[in-house]
Amino acid sequence: MNYEQVRTKAESALRRAQAPAAAGPAPRVYPLERRVALRNCGRIDPGSIDEYIARCAGYSGFAHALGLGREGVVAGLLKTGLRGRGGAGYSTALKWLSCRDAQGDVKYAVCNAVDADPRARTARLLLGGDPHSVLEGLLIGAYATGANHCFVCTNAAYREEIATMSEAVLQMRERGLLGDDILESGFSCDITVREIASSPVAGEETALIQALENRQPLPYLRLDYPAVRGLHGKPTLVNSAETLANVSAIFQQPSGQRPGSVDGDNTDGRVEMGTKVVTVCGDVARPATVEVLLGTTIGALLEATQGPSFSRLDIKAVQFGGPTGAFFAGASLDTAIAYEDIAAAGSVMGSGTLRVIGDGGSVCAVEMARETMFLLRDQSCGKCAACREGTYQLAGMLDDIAGFRAKPGDLELMMELCAAMKTGSICGLGRTAPLPLLSSLKLFADDFSAHIDAGRCPVKG
Repeated sequence: MNYEQVRTKAESALRRAQAPAAAGPAPRVYPLERRVALRNCGRIDPGSIDEYIARCAGYSGFAHALGLGREGVVAGLLKTGLRGRGGAGYSTALKWLSCRDAQGDVKYAVCNAVDADPRARTARLLLGGDPHSVLEGLLIGAYATGANHCFVCTNAAYREEIATMSEAVLQMRERGLLGDDILESGFSCDITVREIASSPVAGEETALIQALENRQPLPYLRLDYPAVRGLHGKPTLVNSAETLANVSAIFQQPSGQRPGSVDGDNTDGRVEMGTKVVTVCGDVARPATVEVLLGTTIGALLEATQGPSFSRLDIKAVQFGGPTGAFFAGASLDTAIAYEDIAAAGSVMGSGTLRVIGDGGSVCAVEMARETMFLLRDQSCGKCAACREGTYQLAGMLDDIAGFRAKPGDLELMMELCAAMKTGSICGLGRTAPLPLLSSLKLFADDFSAHIDAGRCPVKG
């Protein structure tokens, strides 16, 4: 059965069925929002593969990939410049190329749909609202790299989303999109949905591989990247759910071009192409998960989601990138949401969460940093000493500063600990855990001076 036969069958099934149930109220689209990964969420029935095929050109991207061949798929993806949306921003095509060229008679492909940051909603939205866009991207990645078995890994607490994804996999098999000789192409593949116990490091790809091997989900030092040596020692492609939803969107375009950006978006020749899903949370009137063009500033995003009443002067700071993301002063939010710009500002793309923190007149930066470091101390898996001891010692010293018990040399020692954590930690949590502290020291030095030198809190007196 070729793709046109699958599409015809899907259209026929929709015509025979009653009008599909509404997927819910149409999603609110904010100013500046450009939906690519989230393009179908809230607009289609996530439980109907026939609706995805007939109304969204579903699996036409996979059929297009089969026509290009493995080399053509990777070459086409390379031209788009797509970067992984899991946080690190590494070239998706180069990761696929490494896995494709790796030696091994067995290869795996893994969709990392674990929301390790409890405030993040990206993976949950995609799995529950548009599972087939993720599955199609995963199937394209498996074909391009030569993987014959795939895993979709997500938080065990996402019961409804797991059920939706499991049903979607069954529907793929019924439509001949999984199994042997898919679409008469000679390519065979299957997909398994796996529940992963939630933990702060569960989304780190080496920890995820450990979980798939029924081991404790802890990160490990890599002599080779998972694309070369991963699950069961075999080449393993690991991509986030958001990345894979972008992949299916790209290959569904007849030209194979990156959707979400049009001529004129890249006005200064520097703004990155593509989009990023961001969850706005914290002390805001309107929590929201939106998808915006890379290059949109933090301030512009807040103004778009919070409305005309929003004022930058009403907040102390924002934290971008999750619990280990750096703080940005509330009065200066012109940093662009783009990998290079966020890194230059001393933060990470991370989970893509944007947390707004309180009124500047009622929040002390010492308490802000202390609260964050206590959270990171509790989130550390404890495997490597740099992260385990670093977060513990930093939390203790911040507690002393908050309680006016700071000792001479504490700030210098904190800087040394931060440097040791950046170089000595195994995974991203330990390497980036110092960022909230370093940014708060830089932005709000007066708050720390009041505690250390004057023995008073600038907020509480």
